[in-house]
Amino acid sequence: GDLTDALNDMSLKISQSEKMESEFISSVSHELRTPLTAINGWGETLLEDESGDVQQLRRGVQIILKESRRLTNMVEELLDFSKMEDGRFTLQLEEVDLQAEFEDAIFTYRELFRQEGIELRYEPGEALLPPVSGDPERLKQVFCNVLDNAAKHGGAGRRIDASLTAEGT
Repeated sequence: GDLTDALNDMSLKISQSEKMESEFISSVSHELRTPLTAINGWGETLLEDESGDVQQLRRGVQIILKESRRLTNMVEELLDFSKMEDGRFTLQLEEVDLQAEFEDAIFTYRELFRQEGIELRYEPGEALLPPVSGDPERLKQVFCNVLDNAAKHGGAGRRIDASLTAEGT
């Protein structure tokens, strides 16, 4: 009886561990896919752009470089995953211009979405938002994921309206 209970308990723990591993891999894949989508999309946009617009070219290359750096940071975090497992993971907190990070994510995805037939509309609010304490990489990751999910799972709509407002200030 005790041996059977112990085997059943071990089997359950192995099953739970395998499920967690699968969910982790799925989450990591999603996180890596988001900047890759931006890099690929802007690469294709720049290759097909025959306008010769130097400003568009520079902005596209800047986004490609920024998203490449973000991918590099994610890979480094994966390599340091043991820190998270044993509780040594820390956020890199600093004063962050939330609106600038949000607008950067909007600009990154607007052209990509346009190519997919999705209009990304953004109107900046009238009030300037105060800086917040946060990890700029994590915040950009959140904004990019929200936009990416809105495009993928937003139903049949072909428009995304994005805004950023402060509440309770």
